[in-house]
Amino acid sequence: MPNEHSLNALDSLTCNTEVHLQILTPTQAIRLRTKLIGVDPGRALILAHGHDKAWAIAAPFIRDKQSVIMRVVNSDEHDANILAFRTRIQSTITLVGRWLIIDYPNSLQTVALRQHSRIPVKVLAKLVTSRDKQVISHGELRDISIKGGAFVGEAIADLEVDSELTLQLKLDDQSETTEAVAVVKNQQDLEAKTGQSQYGLTWKNETDATEKMVQKVILHHLLQQPKNDKNT
Repeated sequence: MPNEHSLNALDSLTCNTEVHLQILTPTQAIRLRTKLIGVDPGRALILAHGHDKAWAIAAPFIRDKQSVIMRVVNSDEHDANILAFRTRIQSTITLVGRWLIIDYPNSLQTVALRQHSRIPVKVLAKLVTSRDKQVISHGELRDISIKGGAFVGEAIADLEVDSELTLQLKLDDQSETTEAVAVVKNQQDLEAKTGQSQYGLTWKNETDATEKMVQKVILHHLLQQPKNDKNT
């Protein structure tokens, strides 16, 4: 079961909060954006039914007991939380508008977005030169925070500390590349047979764009790893 603080964060979500919803189909993951209409604590969450192309594609799967993953950022608190959980559709309501009713979760993941501690992740990434966008290392982002992250990938010859590079990430729920300018603060060689090194990165600028990038990465990570699911 989620802890009391997590439940409070879920119950206190305000109307019109943006919601990321993933429909779990046998052949593909359909990702939707919508708005929260309200929360009935311990019972259900009410979402607006969208009208865009993605919702049209998802229409055959909008049915009772369909498994979904919901992700939302609760930014009303001092430390913004990202919440993620797996649940099921209860029903749709069309009497007073098009609403989607989903089950209240039995389990919940929560991450404090603005905390300085590193959050373990595993996202495919690459380092490229900031000036001419030449790829110099393929690998993975292994942890992330609002201040920086750790990248593990192909060792880069003659790389100097404080070099400025661009970290590029291809998240599977979007067509564009997510990236951030980073400064390499340290390098740690891993086992020689792997030919890999770990690079400690700090983000060059703490901007809204950087925070959104961090948010996207954490949301992606939580989406890929729903845990303690008792609804499926």
